[in-house]
Amino acid sequence: MWLLLLMLHKLEAELPQCFHFTWLGGYENKSNIMKETCEQRVGDFNGIPCEMPLVVTANDTVPDVRTLWQNESLNREHYLCQMSAGFSCVKYSYIFKGGIQNITYMCAKVNASSGCYRQTHANGMKLEACVCNSRLGLMPCNGGWTLHPTELLLYSLALLCTLLIAK
Repeated sequence: MWLLLLMLHKLEAELPQCFHFTWLGGYENKSNIMKETCEQRVGDFNGIPCEMPLVVTANDTVPDVRTLWQNESLNREHYLCQMSAGFSCVKYSYIFKGGIQNITYMCAKVNASSGCYRQTHANGMKLEACVCNSRLGLMPCNGGWTLHPTELLLYSLALLCTLLIAK
């Protein structure tokens, strides 16, 4: 019996992983976060995804998932889910007036294999769902990667130089 459980645990650990939590965005009463649940946060709005644990950041900025992934002292398993067959990793963001209001990272069964899909509501609220498939042993893909403006400028210049040289 123990051998079977050990083998199942080993098989589970060999599946790709996705980040799995909800970042609440700007949140004043950070000491109260441990008492809150997704049900309390979402209320009657059933279509809004929310995954435990709920996460806040000290300066209300988007979580640095790369640091979370690389930090061996944290219980990373608390913030991850296994990407089982038929599931993908999803990063679901609410954006209003150019600022990210909250993000839910999750494993989900979706109709698309990869890419970002956006929807804008009449009140200006934008929803963005990005779907991807992680690879075994690598950082979950639904953390996404963001470029700082200087990095974006460097990549743009490099691409421009490549195109000019190719002509």
